Amino acid sequence: MVISKIVGAVFKIPLTNILGGIGMGYYSTAYSLYTPVFAMTAAAVPTVIIKAVADNIALRRFANAQKVLRTAVVIFGATGLIGTAAILALARPFSDTVAQSPQRVWGIIAIAPSVFLCCISSVYKGYYEGCCNMMPSAVSQVAESVCRAVTGLSVSHLVIEYGMKCYAGGKRVFGVIAGSESEAVDIIMPYAAAGAVLAVTVSELCALVCLLVRKKVCKRIIDTSAGDTSTDRVAVIAKRLIKSCIPVSAAAIVVNLSSFIDLITIPRCLNFALSSDPGYFTACFSDIIKTQGGAVRLANFMYGSYTGLSWTMFMLIPSFTAMFGRSALPQIAGAWTLGNRKEFERKVTVVLRSNFVIGFPLYLGLSAMSRQILEFLFSGRQQEVTVSATSLFILGLGGVFLTLSSTFISIFQVIGRSDLPVKLMLPGCAVKLIFNVFTISVPAININGAAVSTVIMYAAVALGGYFALENVTGIDFHIIRRMAVPLSAGIVCAVVSRIVYGFVRESVNAVAALFLPIASGGAVYIILLIIFNEINLKSLLNRQKRKKF
Repeated sequence: MVISKIVGAVFKIPLTNILGGIGMGYYSTAYSLYTPVFAMTAAAVPTVIIKAVADNIALRRFANAQKVLRTAVVIFGATGLIGTAAILALARPFSDTVAQSPQRVWGIIAIAPSVFLCCISSVYKGYYEGCCNMMPSAVSQVAESVCRAVTGLSVSHLVIEYGMKCYAGGKRVFGVIAGSESEAVDIIMPYAAAGAVLAVTVSELCALVCLLVRKKVCKRIIDTSAGDTSTDRVAVIAKRLIKSCIPVSAAAIVVNLSSFIDLITIPRCLNFALSSDPGYFTACFSDIIKTQGGAVRLANFMYGSYTGLSWTMFMLIPSFTAMFGRSALPQIAGAWTLGNRKEFERKVTVVLRSNFVIGFPLYLGLSAMSRQILEFLFSGRQQEVTVSATSLFILGLGGVFLTLSSTFISIFQVIGRSDLPVKLMLPGCAVKLIFNVFTISVPAININGAAVSTVIMYAAVALGGYFALENVTGIDFHIIRRMAVPLSAGIVCAVVSRIVYGFVRESVNAVAALFLPIASGGAVYIILLIIFNEINLKSLLNRQKRKKF
């Protein structure tokens, strides 16, 4: 799974370098419609299947766990087809009215089949993870990530190359006459972004093939003849799965609502700010306005830069940290089902601690070195970096709240309280909507208002989740105490990185000026964890000795 996250990062970074701010704006729009439909149809599938399978295995109903798999494939396959049809039907009206850009329709159409494919693959992933076998999911995710990277980068590059050859040869560019090179780029970018989005569909197909081949070739991982061999009726299983999916899907819709809020508010609020004080934007972004084809394209450029650079880097960390505690989620579900409070508390503590120890230094370090990281990764996109650096700094500071809120939401879902993420996120999204409108519309704040509102939203969700977790479980997890050392050490780590950067930036090359501060901060962080016994060296050494023997 680590490999899949690395490959995912490798994909997004060069893709942004290929498409730029304008192209990433088109790319992000396709996800804005895909995300809520995916949330309604496929997002709940892994969590629901994990819980259903884990509960049956905990009760030694192995035959019923296998029947859950067969029933789920039929139910969620049909659901996925409906989701794909919905995206295809909404593609044109969504791009014309909501996104206010008819050219964005191609990316939306390209991503539509992935909903059906993801529904099926999610059933198998949830089944294997519910059996505490992470290998099939990990292999399929690696295959999916590699396929997405290769396909997305290749197709988008070939589309741009083909379009520019047509322009250079005096031919029509995708059926349109381009009067200048900048006009040709404007015509090409929606198709290049659609090519990158098409990679999502191709990669989901690749992941599904991997899972189906694994099921066909390898033997079953549970013995259906053991334990209680009785099974529930298909109708009972189907009703139970659908009933479990509704609150999880609602939670997924609300959790992903923030990206839709950004789509409908950022361009409009930026255009309002631009019209209210054009002089400010001309003074601050004159080079961008000139090279991107005028002030009329500035809002889309800033939106694409924010989603392509700042948001990509920010969301890379939770996708990385989540996998460290993911293996404990089926065990948390099983302990909760059996009423084993001691084991439940122990496993929840493992998830909390792993997310704190890994997440806090990554977010705070990202904030401390935000501009330097963006300049290193997107060296050919200095204008996009200029727009995104401050917003990434703000998002990094708020990463502490995202770590907390995402951990709480995962725990609520596996213990069957999927209503709580909805109750927590709805007020948070309302707060984000309000702050988006009132901050982005201020010219001096502009795109940075989206980052500020996101941090406030996750802070509100984290606070509500803190009280809800202890209220629902009746267990005091000592969350403040458990996060004190990783948070304090993470702050020291970020400060050390900035201090070291100040010393070395003039005397070494750009690569060393980035990695020396990061390495110094990381080393200090590990030392502090050892000093305060967050990392037990003796225990680690003993574990390694046991592995050798």
